[in-house]
Amino acid sequence: ELFQKVRSILNKLTPQMFNQLMKQVMDLTIDTEERLKGVVDLVFEKAIDEPSFSMVYGNMCSCLAMLKVPMADKPTSTVGFQKLLLNRCQKEFEKDKVNDDVLEKLRHQLEAATSASERERLEEDLEEAKDKAHRRSIGNIKFIGELFKLHMLSEAIMHDCVVKLFMNHSEESLERLCHLLTAIGKDLDLEKARPKMDHYFKYIEKTVKERRGSSRIRFLLQDVIDLRLNNWVLRRADHGPKTIEQIHKEAKLEEQEEQRKVHQQLLSKYKKTSPRTINKRMDTFANVC
Repeated sequence: ELFQKVRSILNKLTPQMFNQLMKQVMDLTIDTEERLKGVVDLVFEKAIDEPSFSMVYGNMCSCLAMLKVPMADKPTSTVGFQKLLLNRCQKEFEKDKVNDDVLEKLRHQLEAATSASERERLEEDLEEAKDKAHRRSIGNIKFIGELFKLHMLSEAIMHDCVVKLFMNHSEESLERLCHLLTAIGKDLDLEKARPKMDHYFKYIEKTVKERRGSSRIRFLLQDVIDLRLNNWVLRRADHGPKTIEQIHKEAKLEEQEEQRKVHQQLLSKYKKTSPRTINKRMDTFANVC
């Protein structure tokens, strides 16, 4: 019953409904380690499945960070929401390496396949596994970035993540690195950490210059280089998910813009029409009436 209520709240969670729904979460009975772990898993899975809403889920986790319950095997001690959540993020982050190994194994099986039907099946399995692993890893990276910006993760942990992504050397890891630095680079690139950041970017620039990896990855890396040169100001700011009011306002502005374009087209067409033709059309219109 508890998990059903949490799922229902998560499905409705938006910036507009945040305060109202958080009150409902606070009223839930989350008083055992089993219940707390279940809630953490539900929030985490939703957060990495919907990375465009990672800011909202991050804020939710920030509100629940101090929630603690007695440990199942040690009732005199407690375990908190924040610790369970960060353990979940770490587990998923380390799982990325396991995913890389699984994908590599499927590639070898595909190369060794002898029949057309087996090859087709393995190709489908490989594509499905790649898509799933990619979605989860990018979602997790974006969520980790939001947690760091909310001071739920330390700078030391983030630098550790960056280094591990560098050391993996795979294109998937480099893509995750680009997403992470785009999200938190501004918060890491402070005076005390400048030498580390300079070291990271020397490697990134070298990777681009030596044309390692696919052109897509090189473009992503170049975007991060340009972002740092632009003082971490995105060309187009990402303000997270939009409220209903923002969507309606933008729709109205788009409608007004379309009307303006139509008006300009008609005006332009009118200016190109001779007075004689206009008078003739007016006479025709009058006769029809």
